Amino acid sequence: MKKKRHERILELISRYSIDTQEELLHRLQESGFRVTQATVSRDIKELRLVKVLSPDGKYRYMRAEEKARQNDVKFSSLFQDSAVAVDYA
Repeated sequence: MKKKRHERILELISRYSIDTQEELLHRLQESGFRVTQATVSRDIKELRLVKVLSPDGKYRYMRAEEKARQNDVKFSSLFQDSAVAVDYA
């Protein structure tokens, strides 16, 4: 049951812009899962979900690994756009 719930949570946060535990709780309950806020809180920690600022200025849940990949791309692009040359001193 826990594995299915975790899979559903990942589906929900990828499909919807979920910004609170309460919203995630309601969406899980609508999906047929009998959960409490405490369970959702534990699931968020176990799945390593983080809140990130989305382009529309709102916070939403995302997997930490996904956020790290976004940062890698962002910093790589920033470096490529900034560095002209690298040489030995």
